[in-house]
Amino acid sequence: MARISTSEMIAQLEKFTARNWRAEPADIKALRRFKRPPMGNLPCVLYANFDTFWLGENIQVLRDLARAGDMTVAVLNRTAAALVTRHAARLGKWKMVDTVKLLNQIVRYFESGGATSHQAFVKVAHAIMIALDRINTWIDALIPWAALDRKLKLNPAPR
Repeated sequence: MARISTSEMIAQLEKFTARNWRAEPADIKALRRFKRPPMGNLPCVLYANFDTFWLGENIQVLRDLARAGDMTVAVLNRTAAALVTRHAARLGKWKMVDTVKLLNQIVRYFESGGATSHQAFVKVAHAIMIALDRINTWIDALIPWAALDRKLKLNPAPR
């Protein structure tokens, strides 16, 4: 596997972010229509929202560990690759093709050597977080949170 440099990975992430910043991304347009029987569309959107949110949270934890120097760079790279692989598989269920393509590229980056220093890991983590947060923001905007809250009636507490 050819090594992807940190600067190349950051450039790819920044390009993805710029492409998805102002106009609704193709993945989000597709997610609006995507349904999985028997659950329909809303659960797919909610799961995609959770998947992108939690991947961002996981990357933040790894970033903080890199800042503190609490893990070796090799372990950070390996852990990031495993987490991103898992989330790519989850987002693939919702047919988020462009996002999954980017996540697979991130996995290749981490598996091909990834960051070579804690500082490089922090830089790439920031770029990943911005790219994922932008997609998460688009997904979150699809969800009618206020309308759902008005209709929600929690189950009574068990006796």
